[in-house]
Amino acid sequence: MSMFLLVLAFLLIGIPGTTFIILQLIAAHRRQALAYRWSASEIQRRGARITEMERTTATDRKAIGELMMKISTLRMTVDRLEKLIEQSGKPAAAAAKK
Repeated sequence: MSMFLLVLAFLLIGIPGTTFIILQLIAAHRRQALAYRWSASEIQRRGARITEMERTTATDRKAIGELMMKISTLRMTVDRLEKLIEQSGKPAAAAAKK
């Protein structure tokens, strides 16, 4: 009778318990695999974003350089015009008001 109870206990407790543990191990493995896939895709996404930001930064730096050149050209033009005004005999303040 005790052998019957041991077999019955194994069938009632052992098999479901073993199945539960195996299913938990499978779920843990799936979580790790999903985390790895997410990590890999996140690295790709961040890499693409960094490349995009570098491209945007380069474009902005180029635009800033062009604007600085225009500012320099305008300052030289203003200085040249102020010298012409001074040479013509009119005060710069009076010419600026017109």
